[in-house]
Amino acid sequence: MTDPRPPRLIGCVFMEQANVTCHWEAGDTSATNYTLEVERIPTMPSTTNSPRNKFNCTTSGTSCTAITNSTTRFKFCISVRAHGHIRDASSEKRCQSGRIEVMLPPVTLDSVKQVEGRPRCLNVTWSRTLGVFPVSYSEIKGGKLESHIEFTAQEQFDIQYKEVTDFTFLVCLFRPDTSYTLRLRHRYQGPKSPWGLWSNAVQGRTAEDAPSAAPPFWRRVKQTDKNGWRVISLLWKHLPHSLANGRVLFFNVTCQTESAQVLEDHGSCGDLHHTSTSCALSLPAGRCSCALTASTSAGTSPEARAWLRGASETEPPPPRQITASPLDDRNLDVRWTAPDNRSVSGFVVEWFAVREKNSSILHWELLNSSCTALVITEGVKPMERYAVSVKALYGERGAGQNRTVHNYTRQGAPSAGPEVQVHAISGGTVELSWSPVPVELLRGFIRNYTISYSPANQPAKRVFVPAHTHRYSLENLLPGTYNIFVQANTDAGAGADGPIVNVHIGDDRTHTENHCNIEV
Repeated sequence: MTDPRPPRLIGCVFMEQANVTCHWEAGDTSATNYTLEVERIPTMPSTTNSPRNKFNCTTSGTSCTAITNSTTRFKFCISVRAHGHIRDASSEKRCQSGRIEVMLPPVTLDSVKQVEGRPRCLNVTWSRTLGVFPVSYSEIKGGKLESHIEFTAQEQFDIQYKEVTDFTFLVCLFRPDTSYTLRLRHRYQGPKSPWGLWSNAVQGRTAEDAPSAAPPFWRRVKQTDKNGWRVISLLWKHLPHSLANGRVLFFNVTCQTESAQVLEDHGSCGDLHHTSTSCALSLPAGRCSCALTASTSAGTSPEARAWLRGASETEPPPPRQITASPLDDRNLDVRWTAPDNRSVSGFVVEWFAVREKNSSILHWELLNSSCTALVITEGVKPMERYAVSVKALYGERGAGQNRTVHNYTRQGAPSAGPEVQVHAISGGTVELSWSPVPVELLRGFIRNYTISYSPANQPAKRVFVPAHTHRYSLENLLPGTYNIFVQANTDAGAGADGPIVNVHIGDDRTHTENHCNIEV
């Protein structure tokens, strides 16, 4: 009969002043149980065989925990004995310092503080309980300790490796002006050692930095006088926090002529609060530019510059074509083709809800020259008409002509009908006209109109006329009283009935104008 195959020790984890847990591969399947045998090798050879230096545990599984209540600074010899029906088999004995496989207890994270002048760094201070942490200060200084730093912030989670040689160390992994929650854990010497337990969590915030990018910056010409002076609206967007690197305290605008003469008239652009996103001023007829910067407590952003061509200069061409297609109720897919044979520095896309009575908010987006598409996700909703335009930017020549399209994310039926007017009645003919429905109430593109007319107590008759028609004559009407109204129809269906006009046609149809009674 062959000897049973012995178990093989895989590894152990020591807990300081507590126990050791070991795992092994099973040997011969005929083994009924296993005994983990742990022998502590004392510093005094005369006590080697003392029962106080031997620890064991028995199990039917492949892992076991032996209580040692010992420091891991000793050398330990470990083996696993498999008990069979006929004979036992022992694994190869392994002898090494307990600290090689010690799981270090959690340390105390004392503070996490920002570092002046270093906005991407935090200063971390920690401490340990000396009696249960089996690594001396000299060993820490000598690089015997490795650390994991876990840090979490909004939308950011990471664990980074760090070699620690003191109880205070610098970590430079972070974003400026951001609050982080940190935890710390250690292991002794290297990969053979398991990572210890995590420390308590402490929060710290990095210092502010100057903004790392210029704010998106645009301009619009509001009006031009006879001498070429122009009233300009300057528009910008707030930087996201990841680029602002702190709280923006103020914006600064300076404008100059092509010859670098700084303009003294700042209009409403002189004192710009951190909440500002626009201002207006007058610029002379020649080519000009305006620069914008944003400032935090730590410094000023790079400069954004917008150019305005001279009033007498020819406006460069627009993009060759543009489309705006709905993706869903709140997204428009805008695409365009760049102008031919032109040096384009970028594009600007503008969009706004079309209104007849009230002004609407202008939205815009600056894009680099390689972009010829944009999905609009801001400021759009169903059943509202939007004007979408694209301009090409030509560096110091400013913006070119715009190309514009109108569209909806989703059409609906008009919520109101046209108001009908009766212009003339002659015999059995009634001449009608109507004004277009305000665009705010259309909720779609008009495809045609329906004119409904019905004598008293009779089914209504309908006439369909094209969308461009706003005048029509009903002919060959018999004597009687007619209710007449008009509906506007879109791709989504028929709109609401317009106001009803009541028309009476007498028996003597050559004189019906004397008997016409119109009620709205």
